[in-house]
Amino acid sequence: MRSKRKLLYGLLPILFAGGIGMYLYMQNNKPEEAKPQTTVNQYIEHLQKKEFDQLYSLMSPASLTEAGMTKEQFVEKYNAIYTGMQVSDIKAELQQMQGAETEAGADAGANTDQESVSEAKTGQENDGKTQQDDGKTQQNEGNPDLYEANYNLHLTTFLGDISETHTLKLVRQELEDGSKIWQINWQPSLILSDMVKGNKVRVKTLFPTRGDIVDRDGLPLATQGTMNEWGIVPEKLGDQPDQMIARIADYYNVTVEGIQKALNQTWVKPGFFVPIGSTEEFDVPDSLRGVALQSKEVRYYPLGEAAAHLIGYVRKATKEDLDKDTEGYYRAEDWIGKAGLEQSMEKQLRGERGALIEITDEAGNTLSELIRKDAVDGKDVQLTISSAQQKKLYQTLAGGGDAGAMVMMNPKDGNLMALVSAPSYDPNKMVTGLTQAEWDAYSANEKLPFINRVTTRYAPGSTFKAITAAAGLMENVTTADKTHDISGLQWRKDDSWGGYYVKRVKSLSPVNMVDALVYSDNIYFAMEATEMGSAKFIEGIQKFGFGDNFGMDELYLKPSQYANEAHKDLSSEVLLADTSYGQGEMLMSPIHLASAFTPFVNEGKLVKPVLIVGKETSDPVAIITPDVANTVKNALKEVVSRQGGTAHALSSIAGGLAGKTGTAELKAKKGEQGQENGFFVTFDTESPSFLLAAVIEEVNGRGGSHYVVDRLKPFLEKLQLDQ
Repeated sequence: MRSKRKLLYGLLPILFAGGIGMYLYMQNNKPEEAKPQTTVNQYIEHLQKKEFDQLYSLMSPASLTEAGMTKEQFVEKYNAIYTGMQVSDIKAELQQMQGAETEAGADAGANTDQESVSEAKTGQENDGKTQQDDGKTQQNEGNPDLYEANYNLHLTTFLGDISETHTLKLVRQELEDGSKIWQINWQPSLILSDMVKGNKVRVKTLFPTRGDIVDRDGLPLATQGTMNEWGIVPEKLGDQPDQMIARIADYYNVTVEGIQKALNQTWVKPGFFVPIGSTEEFDVPDSLRGVALQSKEVRYYPLGEAAAHLIGYVRKATKEDLDKDTEGYYRAEDWIGKAGLEQSMEKQLRGERGALIEITDEAGNTLSELIRKDAVDGKDVQLTISSAQQKKLYQTLAGGGDAGAMVMMNPKDGNLMALVSAPSYDPNKMVTGLTQAEWDAYSANEKLPFINRVTTRYAPGSTFKAITAAAGLMENVTTADKTHDISGLQWRKDDSWGGYYVKRVKSLSPVNMVDALVYSDNIYFAMEATEMGSAKFIEGIQKFGFGDNFGMDELYLKPSQYANEAHKDLSSEVLLADTSYGQGEMLMSPIHLASAFTPFVNEGKLVKPVLIVGKETSDPVAIITPDVANTVKNALKEVVSRQGGTAHALSSIAGGLAGKTGTAELKAKKGEQGQENGFFVTFDTESPSFLLAAVIEEVNGRGGSHYVVDRLKPFLEKLQLDQ
């Protein structure tokens, strides 16, 4: 008996120790109870990484069922909203946790501010309140199965940052195996705080108003207007739609295929209006069933063809435009300048697009505006152009069916009053859309109506003799009464010229500088240039604006040249001689030609052309002396006033006109007949208010430069009467 007691007493410590060991083992291997902070941290991590499928797995099934949200719908909704808002970055910063079993110092994730986590264990006495992030207190519900966490959400969108405060509401759920997890009660406000069930997020583009282009008096040259757009409502075509479509196509001069292509677009429904083209008519013939008209706001050009090359036009951006858009501004629905000032001043005219992000109800009504960037309207551009003179001068040029250009400027201040080019095109048609027949007509026009001849560089012909005369006078090689004895109609300096001769049209001897300008004698100026030598000649003419585009970047104006790069030294006397009367390799734009004559009006000062009102311009530069300028000017007056002068046909016009004619022949090689372009530059001398430079192409057999003078005469007569 005693031995049994001893055995029992010996086993008790062992059994006790084993029990303690088993207890400790059970405690150490007990599964750790899930904590709400873990779910919160996972939510923040997945949200910031845009892992919306993982986000879905954290939501309570009951809340998703109530919202009617499957996993696919959940992910699609988040993606659609964040993509539409162009969310590039998401940051979620935990503010505070409160509720069951919160442990001070709990890991709240990389973005958690540890000091902001309240230590508020459920049931713990702390006056029944938990500390809030703003320092205030809030009554604790005391439910151990509920938990809340506040966080700040920062979304970086294409419009800027959106910052909101959100609350995660968690519930502790028991699984079938008896374990418990924390899940989030999902609600639309977790996407954006103002959202409730049925709400949508809408991104709306705010379009700027394009700036107007106006003339010197504020009259519009490019502005907003309206047009009539005709289209078809398919269900109203009647019982024989194919026959009706054929009749409609014939009436509006479009193809049946074009109409069918429009009607077969994927968005078209029977009752929809399908736009086809533009029309100037305000009524639809009763015989055309299914056709309807709508008014549409478009870019409008009041002067039409008269200013097309200057102003240009806009069109919807093409894929090519989008590919070239390095700043990523344009979208397919945007209008973009495609020619003229509309293109070169696009950034100033277009403004900057704005946008807003808003929450709407199911009907599309705005409930709240999250962020807004207002559109910045384009700036107006004012030109020095006179609409009245632009129209009249265009009619003067285009009325004869000619190809050419005319430039009218004020020689005192450089203001360009008219820049016309013909043939032209209708810029309004370019906006509203050309029919195939209209496009074919433009394409077939051998005179190339889309070429801007105002900026085209031509050999200026004999108009350049005025500048050669000025250079000779400045170099003291030429004087007004210096004569050359010239026999016949051709001349060469010596045998070194081989078979090359300079030719003239009028046999006169002796010839002085004034005679040579009045009768346009090539030989006289070839003699003067070769006597000057290339170095002095180049020095004398270069100051008249060669190599300078006069700041006319808006017109894409190229600088003029007196020779090709390889021959700029004019070492060839033959080329030097040809250059003296505006041929050889010389190329000048009509704008430069006009500017080059301003020293003869301004006591020797060159005035550069001005097109944009308010744009910084350079002061006039004295390039020749007043005496030289007046000597040339007086000679140019005799071109008009003297009997037999090449512009004597204008002698009856008041104002003391001065001018210089020119005809330049373009040919591939010597001896063949080439195209002749006629030129004329003129200005009034009594009260200088205008200077006009004109070129008309292909004047062969029509009198050469005399044809240009005759075309301008009615315009100049009316101009002087108006003044």
